[in-house]
Amino acid sequence: MKNAVSQRIKMKKATLYLNDIILKPHQTHKFRGYIGNVFAKYDLIHNHDQATGKNLYRYPLIQFKIIKNTPIIVALTEKAVAVFMDIFMTLDQIVIDDFVIPVHEKDLKVEDITFGYANEHFMYEFKSPWIALNQKNYRLFQHARHDEQKLLLNRILTGNIISMAKYLDYTLEQDHRIKTTQQTHPQTVTLKGNKILGFTGYFKTNFHIPDDLGLGKSVSRGFGNVGLMI
Repeated sequence: MKNAVSQRIKMKKATLYLNDIILKPHQTHKFRGYIGNVFAKYDLIHNHDQATGKNLYRYPLIQFKIIKNTPIIVALTEKAVAVFMDIFMTLDQIVIDDFVIPVHEKDLKVEDITFGYANEHFMYEFKSPWIALNQKNYRLFQHARHDEQKLLLNRILTGNIISMAKYLDYTLEQDHRIKTTQQTHPQTVTLKGNKILGFTGYFKTNFHIPDDLGLGKSVSRGFGNVGLMI
Protein backbone atom coordinates (compact mmCIF):
# COMPACT_ATOMS: atom_id res chain seq x y z
CA MET A 1 0.00 0.00 0.00
CA LYS A 2 1.27 3.46 -0.82
CA ASN A 3 2.16 5.77 2.02
CA ALA A 4 -0.65 8.19 2.85
CA VAL A 5 0.14 11.73 1.84
CA SER A 6 -0.17 14.76 4.09
CA GLN A 7 -3.47 16.58 3.98
CA ARG A 8 -2.99 19.82 5.85
CA ILE A 9 -5.24 22.82 5.36
CA LYS A 10 -5.13 26.50 6.22
CA MET A 11 -7.44 27.87 8.87
CA LYS A 12 -7.98 31.36 10.28
CA LYS A 13 -6.92 31.90 13.88
CA ALA A 14 -7.02 35.04 16.03
CA THR A 15 -5.45 35.47 19.46
CA LEU A 16 -6.21 38.38 21.79
CA TYR A 17 -3.68 39.07 24.54
CA LEU A 18 -4.61 41.24 27.54
CA ASN A 19 -1.01 41.98 28.40
CA ASP A 20 -1.58 44.47 31.20
CA ILE A 21 -3.77 42.11 33.26
CA ILE A 22 -2.50 39.42 35.62
CA LEU A 23 -4.72 36.45 36.47
CA LYS A 24 -4.15 32.99 37.91
CA PRO A 25 -5.00 29.81 35.97
CA HIS A 26 -7.81 28.93 38.41
CA GLN A 27 -9.54 32.18 37.41
CA THR A 28 -9.94 31.11 33.78
CA HIS A 29 -13.59 30.06 34.24
CA LYS A 30 -14.41 33.45 35.80
CA PHE A 31 -12.69 35.24 32.92
CA ARG A 32 -14.67 33.15 30.44
CA GLY A 33 -17.89 33.62 32.41
CA TYR A 34 -17.59 37.39 32.38
CA ILE A 35 -16.92 37.59 28.64
CA GLY A 36 -19.73 35.10 27.98
CA ASN A 37 -22.22 37.23 29.92
CA VAL A 38 -21.19 40.51 28.30
CA PHE A 39 -21.36 39.01 24.81
CA ALA A 40 -24.27 36.65 25.52
CA LYS A 41 -25.70 37.09 22.01
CA TYR A 42 -22.83 34.99 20.65
CA ASP A 43 -23.28 31.30 21.50
CA LEU A 44 -19.83 30.63 20.07
CA ILE A 45 -18.46 32.23 23.25
CA HIS A 46 -20.51 30.53 25.95
CA ASN A 47 -21.68 27.41 24.03
CA HIS A 48 -25.23 27.48 25.39
CA ASP A 49 -28.42 27.46 23.35
CA GLN A 50 -29.97 30.88 23.90
CA ALA A 51 -33.54 29.54 23.71
CA THR A 52 -33.16 26.57 26.07
CA GLY A 53 -30.00 27.35 28.04
CA LYS A 54 -28.73 23.83 27.34
CA ASN A 55 -25.09 23.11 26.59
CA LEU A 56 -24.08 22.91 22.93
CA TYR A 57 -21.75 19.92 22.67
CA ARG A 58 -19.16 20.86 20.09
CA TYR A 59 -15.49 21.72 19.88
CA PRO A 60 -15.21 25.31 21.19
CA LEU A 61 -14.24 27.75 18.44
CA ILE A 62 -13.51 30.41 21.05
CA GLN A 63 -11.25 29.34 23.91
CA PHE A 64 -10.05 31.13 27.03
CA LYS A 65 -6.58 30.61 28.46
CA ILE A 66 -4.30 32.08 31.10
CA ILE A 67 -0.70 31.58 30.00
CA LYS A 68 2.08 32.80 32.28
CA ASN A 69 -0.60 34.79 34.15
CA THR A 70 -1.69 36.62 30.98
CA PRO A 71 -5.34 36.19 29.90
CA ILE A 72 -5.73 35.31 26.23
CA ILE A 73 -8.68 34.41 24.01
CA VAL A 74 -8.27 32.22 20.93
CA ALA A 75 -10.74 32.12 18.03
CA LEU A 76 -10.71 29.53 15.23
CA THR A 77 -12.30 29.72 11.75
CA GLU A 78 -13.54 32.75 9.84
CA LYS A 79 -16.89 32.65 11.65
CA ALA A 80 -15.38 32.79 15.12
CA VAL A 81 -12.78 35.39 14.17
CA ALA A 82 -15.62 37.66 12.95
CA VAL A 83 -17.28 37.39 16.39
CA PHE A 84 -13.91 37.97 17.97
CA MET A 85 -13.58 41.40 16.37
CA ASP A 86 -16.57 42.63 18.40
CA ILE A 87 -14.77 41.62 21.58
CA PHE A 88 -11.58 43.30 20.46
CA MET A 89 -13.30 46.57 19.60
CA THR A 90 -15.55 46.91 22.65
CA LEU A 91 -13.90 45.12 25.59
CA ASP A 92 -12.70 47.83 27.98
CA GLN A 93 -12.81 45.95 31.29
CA ILE A 94 -13.21 42.56 32.88
CA VAL A 95 -14.76 41.82 36.27
CA ILE A 96 -13.38 39.03 38.46
CA ASP A 97 -14.98 38.41 41.88
CA ASP A 98 -16.68 41.85 41.70
CA PHE A 99 -13.30 43.48 41.13
CA VAL A 100 -13.28 45.69 38.04
CA ILE A 101 -10.05 45.46 36.03
CA PRO A 102 -9.64 48.05 33.25
CA VAL A 103 -8.31 46.79 29.91
CA HIS A 104 -5.75 49.29 28.68
CA GLU A 105 -3.65 47.12 26.39
CA LYS A 106 -4.98 44.67 23.80
CA ASP A 107 -2.70 42.89 21.35
CA LEU A 108 -4.41 41.05 18.50
CA LYS A 109 -2.70 38.49 16.29
CA VAL A 110 -4.56 37.14 13.24
CA GLU A 111 -2.93 34.40 11.18
CA ASP A 112 -3.54 31.52 8.80
CA ILE A 113 -2.55 28.34 10.59
CA THR A 114 -1.75 24.85 9.31
CA PHE A 115 -3.97 22.04 10.55
CA GLY A 116 -4.31 18.37 9.66
CA TYR A 117 -2.85 14.96 8.96
CA ALA A 118 0.87 14.72 8.16
CA ASN A 119 3.43 12.09 7.19
CA GLU A 120 5.78 13.34 9.89
CA HIS A 121 5.31 13.25 13.65
CA PHE A 122 5.22 16.26 15.95
CA MET A 123 5.99 16.49 19.66
CA TYR A 124 3.63 18.54 21.81
CA GLU A 125 3.45 19.64 25.42
CA PHE A 126 0.31 20.02 27.50
CA LYS A 127 0.73 23.59 28.73
CA SER A 128 -2.26 23.11 31.00
CA PRO A 129 -3.65 19.85 32.43
CA TRP A 130 -5.40 17.55 29.96
CA ILE A 131 -8.74 16.27 31.26
CA ALA A 132 -8.96 12.95 29.48
CA LEU A 133 -11.32 10.81 31.53
CA ASN A 134 -15.09 10.70 31.86
CA GLN A 135 -16.81 8.72 34.63
CA LYS A 136 -16.79 5.47 32.68
CA ASN A 137 -13.17 5.46 31.53
CA TYR A 138 -12.04 6.83 34.90
CA ARG A 139 -13.19 3.56 36.48
CA LEU A 140 -11.38 1.61 33.75
CA PHE A 141 -8.23 3.66 34.33
CA GLN A 142 -8.29 3.13 38.10
CA HIS A 143 -8.52 -0.66 37.78
CA ALA A 144 -6.06 -1.04 34.90
CA ARG A 145 -2.40 -2.01 34.99
CA HIS A 146 0.16 0.66 34.10
CA ASP A 147 0.59 -0.56 30.51
CA GLU A 148 -3.19 -0.74 30.07
CA GLN A 149 -3.54 2.79 31.44
CA LYS A 150 -1.07 4.03 28.86
CA LEU A 151 -2.94 2.31 25.99
CA LEU A 152 -6.24 3.73 27.25
CA LEU A 153 -4.85 7.26 27.35
CA ASN A 154 -3.39 6.84 23.85
CA ARG A 155 -6.81 5.80 22.53
CA ILE A 156 -8.53 8.71 24.28
CA LEU A 157 -5.98 11.18 22.95
CA THR A 158 -6.43 9.86 19.40
CA GLY A 159 -10.18 10.20 19.85
CA ASN A 160 -9.78 13.78 21.08
CA ILE A 161 -7.84 14.70 17.93
CA ILE A 162 -10.39 13.00 15.65
CA SER A 163 -13.25 14.75 17.45
CA MET A 164 -11.54 18.14 17.16
CA ALA A 165 -10.96 17.55 13.42
CA LYS A 166 -14.59 16.56 12.90
CA TYR A 167 -16.01 19.67 14.57
CA LEU A 168 -13.60 21.84 12.58
CA ASP A 169 -15.03 20.32 9.37
CA TYR A 170 -11.80 18.49 8.60
CA THR A 171 -12.26 15.09 6.93
CA LEU A 172 -9.64 12.39 7.28
CA GLU A 173 -9.06 10.24 4.22
CA GLN A 174 -9.72 6.51 4.58
CA ASP A 175 -6.01 5.65 4.60
CA HIS A 176 -5.15 8.32 7.15
CA ARG A 177 -4.56 6.77 10.56
CA ILE A 178 -3.79 9.07 13.44
CA LYS A 179 -1.14 7.64 15.73
CA THR A 180 -0.37 8.96 19.19
CA THR A 181 1.99 8.12 22.01
CA GLN A 182 1.94 10.07 25.24
CA GLN A 183 4.14 10.41 28.28
CA THR A 184 1.91 12.02 30.87
CA HIS A 185 1.58 12.11 34.64
CA PRO A 186 -1.62 12.37 36.70
CA GLN A 187 -2.33 15.62 38.48
CA THR A 188 -5.32 16.62 40.60
CA VAL A 189 -7.10 19.69 39.20
CA THR A 190 -10.19 21.65 40.21
CA LEU A 191 -13.07 21.93 37.75
CA LYS A 192 -16.33 23.63 38.75
CA GLY A 193 -15.34 23.25 42.39
CA ASN A 194 -14.65 19.51 42.10
CA LYS A 195 -11.31 17.73 42.37
CA ILE A 196 -10.72 15.57 39.30
CA LEU A 197 -7.82 13.82 37.61
CA GLY A 198 -5.91 15.63 34.88
CA PHE A 199 -2.64 14.85 33.11
CA THR A 200 0.46 16.87 32.30
CA GLY A 201 3.36 15.94 30.07
CA TYR A 202 4.04 15.32 26.39
CA PHE A 203 2.69 13.47 23.39
CA LYS A 204 3.68 12.71 19.81
CA THR A 205 1.29 12.44 16.88
CA ASN A 206 1.16 12.60 13.09
CA PHE A 207 -1.44 15.37 13.13
CA HIS A 208 -0.45 19.03 13.03
CA ILE A 209 -2.10 20.99 15.85
CA PRO A 210 -1.50 24.75 16.04
CA ASP A 211 -0.30 26.26 19.31
CA ASP A 212 -2.88 27.04 21.99
CA LEU A 213 -5.62 24.75 20.75
CA GLY A 214 -7.09 22.55 23.44
CA LEU A 215 -7.75 18.81 23.60
CA GLY A 216 -10.02 16.85 25.93
CA LYS A 217 -12.68 18.15 28.27
CA SER A 218 -13.26 21.78 29.31
CA VAL A 219 -11.14 23.14 26.46
CA SER A 220 -13.05 26.44 26.56
CA ARG A 221 -11.91 26.90 30.17
CA GLY A 222 -8.25 26.53 29.26
CA PHE A 223 -7.65 22.85 29.97
CA GLY A 224 -5.67 20.61 27.62
CA ASN A 225 -3.83 23.55 26.04
CA VAL A 226 -1.31 22.26 23.48
CA GLY A 227 2.03 23.72 22.45
CA LEU A 228 4.39 22.47 19.75
CA MET A 229 7.84 21.59 21.05
CA ILE A 230 10.77 22.77 18.94
